[in-house]
Amino acid sequence: MTIPAGAGTTFPAGTRYADYANSHNYVTSTRKMYIDNQAWNAADPTLSGPWDGLVGEYGVTWGHHFQGYTTEQLLTLPRVTTETGWDSMSSIGGERTQGTILVNTYLAQFKRGWRYTFIYQLRDGEGGSDNLGLFNSNSTPKLAATYIHNLTSILADQTPVASPGILNYSIIDEPATVHDLLIQKSSGTFELVVWDENVRGQDNVVVNLGRTYATVNVYDVTVGASPIQTLANVGSVTLNMNDHALIIEIIK
Repeated sequence: MTIPAGAGTTFPAGTRYADYANSHNYVTSTRKMYIDNQAWNAADPTLSGPWDGLVGEYGVTWGHHFQGYTTEQLLTLPRVTTETGWDSMSSIGGERTQGTILVNTYLAQFKRGWRYTFIYQLRDGEGGSDNLGLFNSNSTPKLAATYIHNLTSILADQTPVASPGILNYSIIDEPATVHDLLIQKSSGTFELVVWDENVRGQDNVVVNLGRTYATVNVYDVTVGASPIQTLANVGSVTLNMNDHALIIEIIK
């Protein structure tokens, strides 16, 4: 990261000052709301919303309002989130919403180009000072810890893929609240994560896989790390979705 031309700073334009832009774009937002595309919007590097995002920190600096990066530059700016989270008590929806939205946050952040995302925090504060933890103050897991564990267990793979393959999938008439992320394991298996951020309704979507596959598993991160459905010789999968992530596993 370098100081852009026209910023009016003491150091000259072109001075390198950091490897990443660092943001605390809390998904809960300053308004304590829970709306469609909550995680997706909080991860938008160009959206000026109720999040401590890139626009308010690096588009125009918050302290003295120096001119920063353009909208086009923000899209490719190297960036990390060192704090985001959701309170399971005072925020809307309780433990279940905390769990679903934090999974959605990890997925949206990765899809939209954030290099690292840190959740605040691992465990609730002592004495009930806050309830942002993935675990209670006595270290027992909340639903958020369980849902994230399910996600990482399903997607786990320790071997990098040198030459990723191609899955010619498509989602017919994909709703605005539905998002997708394709990952391939070293075994060749594709993991297609499809998540919905429709917080009050339901979306029924059809995922076309491009051709017929002998075995396709479907997972629900809110249910567990084992398939909820196994399909044989299918070229498409129908998903009934609302506010959380499902994973289609295509075994080659």
